[in-house]
Amino acid sequence: MNLIDKMVASVDPVRAIKRWQARQALAEVRSFDAAAKGRRTSGWKTPSTSANAENLGSIVTLRDRSRDLVRNNAWVKRALDTWVGDAIGTGVRATLESDPAVGAAWKAWADSSACDADGLADLYGLQALAARCAWEAGEVLIRRRWRRSEDGLPVPMQLQVLEPDHLDHTKTESLKNGGQILGGVEFDALGRRVAYWLFDLHPGEHYRLGRSLDSRRVDAIDVIHLFKRTRPGQVRGVPELAPVILRARDLDDYEDAELTRKKVEACFAVFVKTDGGAASGVGTIGKDQADRPTARLSPGMIKNLRPGEDVTFASPTPTAGYTEFTRGQLRAMAAGSGVTYEAMSGDLSQVNYSSMRAGQLAYRRSVEAWQWLVFVPMFCKRIEGWFMDAAELAGKRRSADAAAVDWSTPRWEWVDPVKDMKGELLKIAAGTQSFSELIRRQGSQPDVVLKELADDWKKLSDLGIPISLDGLVSLASAPIEGEGFGSQLK
Repeated sequence: MNLIDKMVASVDPVRAIKRWQARQALAEVRSFDAAAKGRRTSGWKTPSTSANAENLGSIVTLRDRSRDLVRNNAWVKRALDTWVGDAIGTGVRATLESDPAVGAAWKAWADSSACDADGLADLYGLQALAARCAWEAGEVLIRRRWRRSEDGLPVPMQLQVLEPDHLDHTKTESLKNGGQILGGVEFDALGRRVAYWLFDLHPGEHYRLGRSLDSRRVDAIDVIHLFKRTRPGQVRGVPELAPVILRARDLDDYEDAELTRKKVEACFAVFVKTDGGAASGVGTIGKDQADRPTARLSPGMIKNLRPGEDVTFASPTPTAGYTEFTRGQLRAMAAGSGVTYEAMSGDLSQVNYSSMRAGQLAYRRSVEAWQWLVFVPMFCKRIEGWFMDAAELAGKRRSADAAAVDWSTPRWEWVDPVKDMKGELLKIAAGTQSFSELIRRQGSQPDVVLKELADDWKKLSDLGIPISLDGLVSLASAPIEGEGFGSQLK
């Protein structure tokens, strides 16, 4: 009872009872149990803050702890490696078919280290690096670096991948032009990103030798800020591990304690009890470096004890449920980090074909959503535009030309190749998927594959080697320019 109720009760007890009854009735008519206030929700903090108010004060700690888990937690490292392998694989590749000159320049630039400002990786290696950093730290920066024509590059441009530490998260202020800076990202009066405030050196670089850290303004047109947006208005990204960082840390501590317990269990200890006098011991008597008596047991030893002596062997009590508990924690960690339990743990003991396929389908949908809703528009399309600008400056593309670019994500390995391939072929037969799309999803270029097929079939036909596709694909009945496929091979 609060102070007001006590005052009312002292003057008018009947009214105090009515006030109490009204509060009870109000509690009963709440629309949502989750909105009720009581013992179960007493410690639940739910402030109505924006995404930026929540993120900007925590992103440094979150990404530092996430990186530590990737370095030291085997499960987290495997989750990251698995996710990057599935999302990027050998690369999200581009096919330029409409302009051979631009396509040749793209291949020379993207398939070599000419695109990397550090000179270490091709474009697809940079994709994997960027995706890894975005998962681990929550975001990543890619900066466009213009080069001179005499540098001898296919196009005068390179890419520099930067960790988000380069972005000055402490820089938040209002600007005189009506814009604002939030966490190092500058917006104009209309809310458009116009610049990023970046450090020249990584703030954590150990060889800075006292150099001051001053962020400099870089136009947004020269920077890609890749992160997964989960709330409208969100400016900075959050590590994928954020929901399970504490759980992963606690699991580490639990496994360390369990390992220590196992070490204690492995210690074979003997306690000799005597009613009085000097004990004879149970093994070979000796002394350690501190001149303390010791006894050592030997295999097959027979020892006669003195009257009144007794021997007790230490046997620590094992803790049950270790496997089940660890498995449950790993399932929660896998769900929070965006991978499957089987991928994180490598444990396939509890799955069959149907459950494995069902789990893979749901996982693949989430990866494909990130590929096509985050990575392709925010990374691939931006780099595509940068490359076209550089190709135009190099005289390898006329401004009026519009080179069509098709992006293809890496192929998925099938759970059962025979069953899954039949399903893909049925899609082609039903007209819901093209043969070229099937080839692209396998990580290959349709033009290259089709040309190789035509050359192979012609060579086989010339050599008189019979090859039949009966029962797999009914291509012989599909007309091509008025004739059957089989007639094209003769």
